[in-house]
Amino acid sequence: IGNGVYDAETDNTGMIEYAWDHAVISDELYARIKKQCDFSQANLSDACNDALDDYYDVYDIIDMYSLYTPTCVTLNFSIAPRPFAATSRMRSAPAGYDPCAGYYTEVYLNRPDVQKALHANVTHLNYPWTHCSDVITVWIDSPFTVLPVLRKLIKSGLRIWIY
Repeated sequence: IGNGVYDAETDNTGMIEYAWDHAVISDELYARIKKQCDFSQANLSDACNDALDDYYDVYDIIDMYSLYTPTCVTLNFSIAPRPFAATSRMRSAPAGYDPCAGYYTEVYLNRPDVQKALHANVTHLNYPWTHCSDVITVWIDSPFTVLPVLRKLIKSGLRIWIY
């Protein structure tokens, strides 16, 4: 299981703690989220959702998965703005890291010849493949936690690799 959502309370709490611990969010926003959000509840309050909107706004300008590296600017500026010019992207990037790798992957995997070779999109979906999907944000029957399921599978002897 890779990059799974296991437990809403633990996942959300960790996400906020990580952002605050790495100075991504202010002390004020952190305190507001701690006050307004009870992540042990399946339904969050409007005040909590407003605070979380402010949390996610921060990630419009930085890459939440790579805090200390530059962000990607494509030629058509379709990805979040970067603090440096697109023409200086490679010169400014740390050695061995390309902030546009995810973008390149999406472009490559949406090429018709690549999809044909991979036997992908055989139903000709009318939207492109992406790393992340909005489907997860509107998934209304997702379990609050899958920890009991994982415990049951492990207890039955099934070997599971979680990373």
